[in-house]
Amino acid sequence: MTLALNLYAQGTHSDSNNPDAPSASINPTHESMSQGMDDTVITTKVKASLLAEKNFASLHVGVRTREGVVRLTGTVPSLSQKHTATDVAQGVNGVKSVENHLVIAR
Repeated sequence: MTLALNLYAQGTHSDSNNPDAPSASINPTHESMSQGMDDTVITTKVKASLLAEKNFASLHVGVRTREGVVRLTGTVPSLSQKHTATDVAQGVNGVKSVENHLVIAR
């Protein structure tokens, strides 16, 4: 917290004497925050869809989303389960693509 306040103070005071200096923002843009929230929603929906899928049995799957690209990691018991995970993820609204890095457990 102290570091954030110091950075804010430096940003507001360092250029206050120079009206021609560009103003720098330490806050993320609305667009990047919106994308991050969208990615969080997509991740949550993919996880929920995998849990609700009747033909999917693995609870050892990690889901991460960045800019609409879903990355699946972890283990599944079979190749068909790996394909099912991809299909389920692709069916979620907002998903641009799926990177399936699931490993078949032996």
